[in-house]
Amino acid sequence: MSVTGYDSRKVNVNVNGSILTGFAGDGLFTVSKSEDAVTPNVGCQGDVVYEENANESGTIAITLQGTSSSLPMLRNLAANRKQFSVSISDANDDDSISVSAQKCRITKMPDLARGKNTSTVTVNIFVPNLQIR
Repeated sequence: MSVTGYDSRKVNVNVNGSILTGFAGDGLFTVSKSEDAVTPNVGCQGDVVYEENANESGTIAITLQGTSSSLPMLRNLAANRKQFSVSISDANDDDSISVSAQKCRITKMPDLARGKNTSTVTVNIFVPNLQIR
């Protein structure tokens, strides 16, 4: 029986040419498509037609600690309504992935929270053509 492990240090997230740091303890990011790729349509007599969806957009939700040194740069991109590139590489052997996208935008200024404990901030990035490899 082989034992495999996951090393979060083998994951890099690059936004606008800067490698992000200060990820939250409960995760680095979540990548999700905006819609299903196909919609099955079943007719009255059981005939099935698959309707292909042309929407290739998606969202990358990055989870950072409230003290992350990457937050000022991300807030600046949001405040100035800038388009930027995003790339994610995961070099873990069992499930390596690569995401690369252009013309991305932060959809909402990241929340600002202060309290007794370090807060978690989620930055949502809209990706017009999300390709996961």
